[in-house]
Amino acid sequence: MNFTYLKFKLAKAQFAILLLGFILQRSPAVQIVALFEKALKVPSAQIIRSATWLATGMGLFHATAGATGLQSSVDGASFTNRTAFTIDVGEETTLSLNLEGVQVAYWEIDAASDFVDGFDFISDQIPPGLLEGPFQRTGGPGGVNDYYRINSQLLTLSGAPTTPSQIATLEPDGFFSNQNVLGIKAYDANGESEGGWYEIAVEVPLTVPVILYDPVSIRVPTGGRAQFFFEVEGGVDTIQWLKDGVEIPGATAETLVIQEVAEADEGDYSVEVTNSSGSVVSAAATLTIDNTATSELVNLSNRGFVGVGGDVMIPGMTVIGGASKTVLVRGLGPALEASGVPGFLVDPELKVFQAIFDQNGAIVGSQLLLTNDDWELGPDADELASVLADRNLELAPGSKDAAILVTLNQGVYTFQLSGVGNTTGVGLVELFVID
Repeated sequence: MNFTYLKFKLAKAQFAILLLGFILQRSPAVQIVALFEKALKVPSAQIIRSATWLATGMGLFHATAGATGLQSSVDGASFTNRTAFTIDVGEETTLSLNLEGVQVAYWEIDAASDFVDGFDFISDQIPPGLLEGPFQRTGGPGGVNDYYRINSQLLTLSGAPTTPSQIATLEPDGFFSNQNVLGIKAYDANGESEGGWYEIAVEVPLTVPVILYDPVSIRVPTGGRAQFFFEVEGGVDTIQWLKDGVEIPGATAETLVIQEVAEADEGDYSVEVTNSSGSVVSAAATLTIDNTATSELVNLSNRGFVGVGGDVMIPGMTVIGGASKTVLVRGLGPALEASGVPGFLVDPELKVFQAIFDQNGAIVGSQLLLTNDDWELGPDADELASVLADRNLELAPGSKDAAILVTLNQGVYTFQLSGVGNTTGVGLVELFVID
Protein backbone atom coordinates (compact mmCIF):
# COMPACT_ATOMS: atom_id res chain seq x y z
CA MET A 1 0.00 0.00 0.00
CA ASN A 2 1.22 3.53 -0.79
CA PHE A 3 2.65 4.89 2.48
CA THR A 4 1.62 8.48 1.75
CA TYR A 5 -1.94 7.30 1.07
CA LEU A 6 -1.95 5.36 4.35
CA LYS A 7 -0.83 8.42 6.33
CA PHE A 8 -3.56 10.45 4.66
CA LYS A 9 -6.21 7.88 5.62
CA LEU A 10 -4.97 7.75 9.19
CA ALA A 11 -4.97 11.54 9.49
CA LYS A 12 -8.61 11.67 8.34
CA ALA A 13 -9.62 8.96 10.77
CA GLN A 14 -7.73 10.56 13.64
CA PHE A 15 -9.30 13.92 12.98
CA ALA A 16 -12.77 12.37 12.89
CA ILE A 17 -12.15 10.70 16.23
CA LEU A 18 -10.79 13.86 17.82
CA LEU A 19 -13.59 15.95 16.36
CA LEU A 20 -16.08 13.62 17.98
CA GLY A 21 -14.15 13.81 21.24
CA PHE A 22 -14.21 17.57 21.10
CA ILE A 23 -17.97 17.57 20.54
CA LEU A 24 -18.40 15.21 23.48
CA GLN A 25 -16.21 17.51 25.61
CA ARG A 26 -13.69 14.72 26.23
CA SER A 27 -10.64 16.16 24.38
CA PRO A 28 -9.03 19.59 24.65
CA ALA A 29 -9.21 21.92 21.70
CA VAL A 30 -5.41 22.01 21.35
CA GLN A 31 -5.45 18.48 19.95
CA ILE A 32 -7.92 19.55 17.31
CA VAL A 33 -5.65 22.45 16.33
CA ALA A 34 -2.64 20.14 16.07
CA LEU A 35 -4.40 18.09 13.40
CA PHE A 36 -6.18 20.95 11.67
CA GLU A 37 -3.49 21.36 9.01
CA LYS A 38 -3.65 17.66 8.12
CA ALA A 39 -7.42 17.85 7.69
CA LEU A 40 -7.55 20.95 5.49
CA LYS A 41 -7.66 18.93 2.31
CA VAL A 42 -10.30 16.51 3.56
CA PRO A 43 -13.88 17.27 2.42
CA SER A 44 -15.94 18.43 5.37
CA ALA A 45 -18.77 16.07 4.47
CA GLN A 46 -16.40 13.12 4.77
CA ILE A 47 -15.15 14.30 8.18
CA ILE A 48 -18.69 14.65 9.50
CA ARG A 49 -19.61 11.28 8.02
CA SER A 50 -16.63 9.62 9.71
CA ALA A 51 -17.51 11.14 13.07
CA THR A 52 -21.12 10.10 12.65
CA TRP A 53 -20.18 6.50 11.84
CA LEU A 54 -17.97 6.37 14.93
CA ALA A 55 -20.65 7.85 17.16
CA THR A 56 -23.22 5.41 15.90
CA GLY A 57 -20.91 2.49 16.60
CA MET A 58 -20.42 3.77 20.16
CA GLY A 59 -24.16 4.15 20.70
CA LEU A 60 -23.67 7.87 21.27
CA PHE A 61 -25.15 9.41 18.16
CA HIS A 62 -27.49 11.47 20.28
CA ALA A 63 -24.57 13.46 21.71
CA THR A 64 -23.07 14.67 18.44
CA ALA A 65 -23.59 18.01 16.78
CA GLY A 66 -25.50 19.34 19.79
CA ALA A 67 -28.30 16.75 19.54
CA THR A 68 -29.53 15.83 23.00
CA GLY A 69 -31.37 12.54 22.72
CA LEU A 70 -32.98 13.48 26.05
CA GLN A 71 -36.53 12.21 26.32
CA SER A 72 -39.25 12.90 28.87
CA SER A 73 -42.46 11.22 29.93
CA VAL A 74 -45.26 12.74 32.01
CA ASP A 75 -47.42 10.43 34.14
CA GLY A 76 -46.40 7.32 32.22
CA ALA A 77 -47.22 8.67 28.75
CA SER A 78 -45.00 8.05 25.72
CA PHE A 79 -41.53 9.61 25.74
CA THR A 80 -41.11 12.85 23.78
CA ASN A 81 -38.38 15.49 23.36
CA ARG A 82 -40.10 18.01 25.66
CA THR A 83 -37.84 19.80 28.13
CA ALA A 84 -40.25 22.47 29.44
CA PHE A 85 -43.44 21.82 31.39
CA THR A 86 -46.28 23.69 33.10
CA ILE A 87 -47.77 22.13 36.25
CA ASP A 88 -50.38 23.66 38.55
CA VAL A 89 -49.98 23.92 42.32
CA GLY A 90 -51.19 20.71 43.95
CA GLU A 91 -51.21 18.74 40.68
CA GLU A 92 -49.74 15.28 41.30
CA THR A 93 -47.22 14.64 38.52
CA THR A 94 -44.53 12.10 37.71
CA LEU A 95 -41.83 13.27 35.30
CA SER A 96 -39.34 10.69 33.95
CA LEU A 97 -36.21 11.57 31.97
CA ASN A 98 -34.27 9.15 29.75
CA LEU A 99 -31.45 9.13 27.20
CA GLU A 100 -32.59 7.21 24.14
CA GLY A 101 -30.52 4.10 23.43
CA VAL A 102 -28.15 4.66 26.35
CA GLN A 103 -27.72 2.46 29.40
CA VAL A 104 -27.45 5.11 32.10
CA ALA A 105 -25.85 4.04 35.36
CA TYR A 106 -26.29 7.28 37.28
CA TRP A 107 -27.20 10.96 36.92
CA GLU A 108 -25.57 14.07 38.25
CA ILE A 109 -27.88 16.90 39.35
CA ASP A 110 -26.41 20.36 39.53
CA ALA A 111 -26.61 21.64 43.11
CA ALA A 112 -27.42 25.13 41.82
CA SER A 113 -30.68 23.78 40.42
CA ASP A 114 -33.52 25.49 42.30
CA PHE A 115 -36.32 23.19 41.27
CA VAL A 116 -40.01 23.02 42.12
CA ASP A 117 -40.90 22.65 45.80
CA GLY A 118 -42.84 19.46 46.42
CA PHE A 119 -40.97 17.12 44.05
CA ASP A 120 -38.79 14.18 45.11
CA PHE A 121 -36.23 12.19 43.10
CA ILE A 122 -37.07 8.49 42.68
CA SER A 123 -34.66 5.76 41.57
CA ASP A 124 -35.60 2.66 39.56
CA GLN A 125 -32.82 0.60 41.15
CA ILE A 126 -33.58 -2.39 43.39
CA PRO A 127 -33.26 -1.53 46.18
CA PRO A 128 -34.05 2.10 45.26
CA GLY A 129 -31.06 4.43 45.14
CA LEU A 130 -30.94 7.59 47.20
CA LEU A 131 -30.00 11.12 46.23
CA GLU A 132 -26.38 11.40 47.40
CA GLY A 133 -24.20 14.43 47.95
CA PRO A 134 -23.42 17.17 47.51
CA PHE A 135 -20.08 16.36 45.86
CA GLN A 136 -17.44 18.52 44.17
CA ARG A 137 -16.54 18.61 40.47
CA THR A 138 -13.96 20.58 38.51
CA GLY A 139 -16.50 22.32 36.30
CA GLY A 140 -20.20 22.55 35.54
CA PRO A 141 -22.94 24.79 34.14
CA GLY A 142 -22.48 28.42 35.07
CA GLY A 143 -19.17 27.55 36.73
CA VAL A 144 -20.92 25.74 39.59
CA ASN A 145 -18.94 22.79 40.93
CA ASP A 146 -21.35 21.16 43.41
CA TYR A 147 -23.63 18.32 42.39
CA TYR A 148 -25.82 15.50 43.67
CA ARG A 149 -25.92 11.95 42.33
CA ILE A 150 -28.59 9.28 42.00
CA ASN A 151 -28.17 5.74 40.63
CA SER A 152 -30.96 5.16 38.12
CA GLN A 153 -31.58 4.46 34.43
CA LEU A 154 -34.50 6.90 34.42
CA LEU A 155 -34.27 10.15 36.32
CA THR A 156 -37.75 10.38 37.84
CA LEU A 157 -39.31 13.22 39.81
CA SER A 158 -42.66 12.76 41.49
CA GLY A 159 -44.89 14.91 43.66
CA ALA A 160 -47.09 17.98 43.58
CA PRO A 161 -45.84 21.59 43.38
CA THR A 162 -46.45 23.50 46.59
CA THR A 163 -45.16 26.93 45.57
CA PRO A 164 -46.05 28.90 42.41
CA SER A 165 -42.99 30.10 40.49
CA GLN A 166 -41.78 30.95 37.02
CA ILE A 167 -39.17 29.35 34.79
CA ALA A 168 -35.76 30.88 35.33
CA THR A 169 -33.87 32.75 32.64
CA LEU A 170 -30.18 32.18 31.95
CA GLU A 171 -28.19 35.35 32.59
CA PRO A 172 -25.01 36.36 30.68
CA ASP A 173 -22.87 35.29 33.66
CA GLY A 174 -24.08 31.71 33.23
CA PHE A 175 -26.30 31.61 36.29
CA PHE A 176 -30.07 31.26 36.39
CA SER A 177 -31.92 34.37 37.54
CA ASN A 178 -34.78 32.65 39.33
CA GLN A 179 -35.56 28.97 39.80
CA ASN A 180 -37.23 25.88 38.34
CA VAL A 181 -34.41 24.94 35.96
CA LEU A 182 -32.86 21.55 36.63
CA GLY A 183 -29.33 20.90 35.32
CA ILE A 184 -28.65 17.17 34.80
CA LYS A 185 -25.96 14.96 33.27
CA ALA A 186 -25.93 11.19 32.62
CA TYR A 187 -23.08 8.67 32.99
CA ASP A 188 -22.58 5.04 32.03
CA ALA A 189 -21.21 2.26 34.25
CA ASN A 190 -17.61 3.28 33.39
CA GLY A 191 -18.18 6.81 34.63
CA GLU A 192 -18.17 8.24 31.09
CA SER A 193 -20.49 11.16 30.44
CA GLU A 194 -23.19 10.34 27.93
CA GLY A 195 -23.49 13.86 26.55
CA GLY A 196 -23.43 17.35 27.99
CA TRP A 197 -25.55 19.13 30.56
CA TYR A 198 -29.27 19.14 29.88
CA GLU A 199 -31.79 21.59 31.26
CA ILE A 200 -35.35 20.75 32.33
CA ALA A 201 -37.67 23.66 33.14
CA VAL A 202 -41.00 23.56 34.97
CA GLU A 203 -43.30 26.54 35.48
CA VAL A 204 -45.93 26.60 38.23
CA PRO A 205 -48.34 29.40 37.27
CA LEU A 206 -49.39 31.91 39.87
CA THR A 207 -53.07 32.94 39.71
CA VAL A 208 -55.17 35.45 41.62
CA PRO A 209 -56.25 33.88 44.95
CA VAL A 210 -59.77 32.47 45.17
CA ILE A 211 -61.75 32.64 48.42
CA LEU A 212 -63.28 29.19 48.94
CA TYR A 213 -64.98 29.93 52.28
CA ASP A 214 -65.77 33.43 53.54
CA PRO A 215 -65.73 34.44 57.22
CA VAL A 216 -68.99 33.60 59.01
CA SER A 217 -71.07 36.02 61.10
CA ILE A 218 -70.91 35.52 64.85
CA ARG A 219 -72.77 36.59 68.01
CA VAL A 220 -70.71 37.03 71.18
CA PRO A 221 -71.52 38.31 74.67
CA THR A 222 -69.67 41.35 75.99
CA GLY A 223 -66.17 40.34 77.09
CA GLY A 224 -66.34 37.13 75.08
CA ARG A 225 -63.89 35.89 72.45
CA ALA A 226 -64.57 36.17 68.72
CA GLN A 227 -62.67 34.42 65.94
CA PHE A 228 -63.05 34.61 62.15
CA PHE A 229 -61.79 32.05 59.61
CA PHE A 230 -61.49 31.83 55.86
CA GLU A 231 -60.08 29.41 53.30
CA VAL A 232 -58.28 30.40 50.11
CA GLU A 233 -57.06 28.59 47.01
CA GLY A 234 -53.87 29.72 45.26
CA GLY A 235 -50.63 31.26 46.44
CA VAL A 236 -50.90 34.00 49.08
CA ASP A 237 -48.20 36.57 49.85
CA THR A 238 -50.07 38.82 52.30
CA ILE A 239 -53.23 38.70 54.43
CA GLN A 240 -55.00 41.81 55.70
CA TRP A 241 -58.18 41.82 57.82
CA LEU A 242 -60.65 44.70 57.44
CA LYS A 243 -63.36 46.13 59.71
CA ASP A 244 -66.10 48.01 57.89
CA GLY A 245 -63.77 48.14 54.87
CA VAL A 246 -60.84 49.69 56.78
CA GLU A 247 -57.57 47.84 57.44
CA ILE A 248 -57.07 46.64 61.02
CA PRO A 249 -53.47 47.45 62.04
CA GLY A 250 -51.44 44.31 62.64
CA ALA A 251 -54.29 41.95 61.67
CA THR A 252 -52.35 39.86 59.12
CA ALA A 253 -52.69 36.32 60.48
CA GLU A 254 -54.62 33.42 58.96
CA THR A 255 -57.41 33.92 61.52
CA LEU A 256 -58.67 37.06 63.25
CA VAL A 257 -59.04 36.83 67.03
CA ILE A 258 -60.74 39.46 69.23
CA GLN A 259 -60.07 38.36 72.79
CA GLU A 260 -62.42 40.60 74.80
CA VAL A 261 -65.26 41.83 72.66
CA ALA A 262 -66.54 45.33 73.41
CA GLU A 263 -69.28 47.45 71.86
CA ALA A 264 -66.76 49.17 69.60
CA ASP A 265 -65.93 45.80 68.02
CA GLU A 266 -69.35 45.36 66.46
CA GLY A 267 -69.23 45.64 62.69
CA ASP A 268 -68.51 43.85 59.42
CA TYR A 269 -65.25 41.94 59.06
CA SER A 270 -63.64 40.79 55.81
CA VAL A 271 -60.20 39.68 54.68
CA GLU A 272 -58.05 40.71 51.70
CA VAL A 273 -55.51 38.21 50.34
CA THR A 274 -52.86 39.21 47.82
CA ASN A 275 -50.16 37.69 45.65
CA SER A 276 -48.15 39.01 42.72
CA SER A 277 -51.03 38.31 40.33
CA GLY A 278 -53.58 40.37 42.24
CA SER A 279 -55.81 40.45 45.30
CA VAL A 280 -59.32 39.48 46.37
CA VAL A 281 -61.55 40.55 49.26
CA SER A 282 -63.90 38.11 50.95
CA ALA A 283 -67.53 38.69 51.73
CA ALA A 284 -68.07 40.40 55.08
CA ALA A 285 -69.09 38.64 58.30
CA THR A 286 -70.94 40.55 61.00
CA LEU A 287 -69.87 40.59 64.64
CA THR A 288 -72.85 41.22 66.91
CA ILE A 289 -72.83 41.60 70.69
CA ASP A 290 -75.63 39.49 72.19
CA ASN A 291 -75.56 39.06 75.96
CA THR A 292 -78.59 36.75 75.87
CA ALA A 293 -77.20 34.28 73.33
CA THR A 294 -76.56 30.78 74.60
CA SER A 295 -75.07 27.64 73.15
CA GLU A 296 -74.55 24.01 74.09
CA LEU A 297 -71.38 22.06 73.46
CA VAL A 298 -70.71 18.32 73.46
CA ASN A 299 -67.46 17.76 75.36
CA LEU A 300 -65.05 15.02 74.38
CA SER A 301 -61.96 13.10 75.44
CA ASN A 302 -60.66 10.23 73.34
CA ARG A 303 -57.53 8.08 73.68
CA GLY A 304 -56.40 5.38 71.27
CA PHE A 305 -53.89 4.23 68.70
CA VAL A 306 -53.10 6.81 66.02
CA GLY A 307 -52.23 5.28 62.66
CA VAL A 308 -51.80 6.76 59.19
CA GLY A 309 -54.19 7.51 56.34
CA GLY A 310 -57.69 6.44 57.33
CA ASP A 311 -56.43 5.25 60.72
CA VAL A 312 -55.69 8.66 62.22
CA MET A 313 -57.82 9.67 65.23
CA ILE A 314 -60.88 11.75 64.25
CA PRO A 315 -63.25 12.60 67.13
CA GLY A 316 -66.14 14.98 66.48
CA MET A 317 -68.35 17.47 68.32
CA THR A 318 -71.33 19.73 67.69
CA VAL A 319 -72.06 23.28 68.84
CA ILE A 320 -75.79 24.05 69.08
CA GLY A 321 -77.30 27.51 69.58
CA GLY A 322 -76.82 31.04 68.39
CA ALA A 323 -73.77 32.00 70.44
CA SER A 324 -70.16 31.00 69.89
CA LYS A 325 -68.10 28.78 72.16
CA THR A 326 -64.39 29.01 72.87
CA VAL A 327 -62.77 25.64 73.43
CA LEU A 328 -59.29 24.40 74.26
CA VAL A 329 -58.22 21.26 72.40
CA ARG A 330 -55.11 19.30 73.32
CA GLY A 331 -53.57 16.59 71.14
CA LEU A 332 -51.23 14.68 73.42
CA GLY A 333 -48.46 12.19 72.79
CA PRO A 334 -45.26 12.87 74.78
CA ALA A 335 -47.35 14.07 77.76
CA LEU A 336 -48.67 10.51 78.12
CA GLU A 337 -45.22 9.26 79.08
CA ALA A 338 -45.65 10.68 82.59
CA SER A 339 -48.74 8.49 83.00
CA GLY A 340 -46.79 5.39 82.03
CA VAL A 341 -48.43 4.98 78.61
CA PRO A 342 -46.15 2.84 76.39
CA GLY A 343 -45.75 3.48 72.65
CA PHE A 344 -47.04 7.06 72.80
CA LEU A 345 -47.21 9.24 69.68
CA VAL A 346 -43.86 11.05 69.58
CA ASP A 347 -44.85 14.12 67.55
CA PRO A 348 -48.63 14.65 67.29
CA GLU A 349 -50.26 17.13 64.91
CA LEU A 350 -53.76 18.48 65.57
CA LYS A 351 -56.19 19.86 62.96
CA VAL A 352 -59.67 21.37 63.34
CA PHE A 353 -62.24 20.94 60.55
CA GLN A 354 -65.77 22.32 60.16
CA ALA A 355 -68.34 20.36 58.17
CA ILE A 356 -69.82 22.10 55.10
CA PHE A 357 -73.50 21.49 54.32
CA ASP A 358 -75.50 22.00 51.13
CA GLN A 359 -78.97 23.57 50.98
CA ASN A 360 -80.55 20.21 51.75
CA GLY A 361 -78.55 19.74 54.93
CA ALA A 362 -76.19 17.11 53.53
CA ILE A 363 -72.46 17.29 54.33
CA VAL A 364 -70.58 18.04 51.10
CA GLY A 365 -67.10 18.68 52.45
CA SER A 366 -65.09 20.25 55.24
CA GLN A 367 -63.07 23.39 55.84
CA LEU A 368 -59.71 23.26 57.62
CA LEU A 369 -59.83 25.96 60.30
CA LEU A 370 -56.62 25.55 62.25
CA THR A 371 -53.62 23.26 62.55
CA ASN A 372 -50.92 22.95 65.20
CA ASP A 373 -47.83 20.77 65.47
CA ASP A 374 -45.95 21.99 68.55
CA TRP A 375 -48.12 23.87 71.05
CA GLU A 376 -45.59 26.67 71.65
CA LEU A 377 -45.29 27.54 67.94
CA GLY A 378 -48.88 28.57 67.13
CA PRO A 379 -49.88 32.14 66.22
CA ASP A 380 -51.68 32.57 69.58
CA ALA A 381 -49.02 30.84 71.69
CA ASP A 382 -49.02 33.47 74.46
CA GLU A 383 -52.80 33.40 74.88
CA LEU A 384 -52.78 29.61 74.72
CA ALA A 385 -50.10 29.35 77.42
CA SER A 386 -52.10 31.66 79.68
CA VAL A 387 -55.29 29.61 79.25
CA LEU A 388 -53.43 26.35 79.90
CA ALA A 389 -51.90 27.77 83.07
CA ASP A 390 -55.22 29.20 84.35
CA ARG A 391 -56.83 25.76 84.14
CA ASN A 392 -53.85 23.76 85.43
CA LEU A 393 -53.43 22.12 82.02
CA GLU A 394 -49.85 23.24 81.35
CA LEU A 395 -47.75 21.38 78.81
CA ALA A 396 -44.00 20.98 79.27
CA PRO A 397 -41.79 23.62 77.61
CA GLY A 398 -40.32 22.22 74.40
CA SER A 399 -42.92 19.46 74.33
CA LYS A 400 -44.04 18.11 70.94
CA ASP A 401 -47.64 17.94 72.18
CA ALA A 402 -50.18 19.97 70.19
CA ALA A 403 -52.85 22.38 71.44
CA ILE A 404 -55.33 24.80 69.88
CA LEU A 405 -57.52 27.54 71.36
CA VAL A 406 -60.44 28.19 69.03
CA THR A 407 -63.79 30.02 69.07
CA LEU A 408 -66.51 28.14 67.19
CA ASN A 409 -69.95 29.10 65.92
CA GLN A 410 -72.88 26.72 65.71
CA GLY A 411 -71.83 23.79 63.59
CA VAL A 412 -70.34 20.32 63.34
CA TYR A 413 -66.60 19.95 63.91
CA THR A 414 -63.97 17.21 63.83
CA PHE A 415 -60.49 17.10 65.32
CA GLN A 416 -57.87 15.08 63.47
CA LEU A 417 -54.91 13.79 65.44
CA SER A 418 -52.04 12.32 63.40
CA GLY A 419 -48.30 11.81 63.67
CA VAL A 420 -45.85 14.12 61.91
CA GLY A 421 -44.05 12.25 59.13
CA ASN A 422 -46.60 9.38 59.23
CA THR A 423 -45.43 8.31 62.67
CA THR A 424 -47.78 6.19 64.78
CA GLY A 425 -48.50 5.59 68.46
CA VAL A 426 -50.97 6.12 71.28
CA GLY A 427 -52.52 9.59 71.36
CA LEU A 428 -55.13 11.50 73.36
CA VAL A 429 -57.52 14.25 72.24
CA GLU A 430 -59.01 16.41 75.01
CA LEU A 431 -61.51 19.26 74.67
CA PHE A 432 -62.29 21.82 77.39
CA VAL A 433 -64.97 24.51 77.28
CA ILE A 434 -63.42 27.91 78.06
CA ASP A 435 -66.46 30.18 77.74
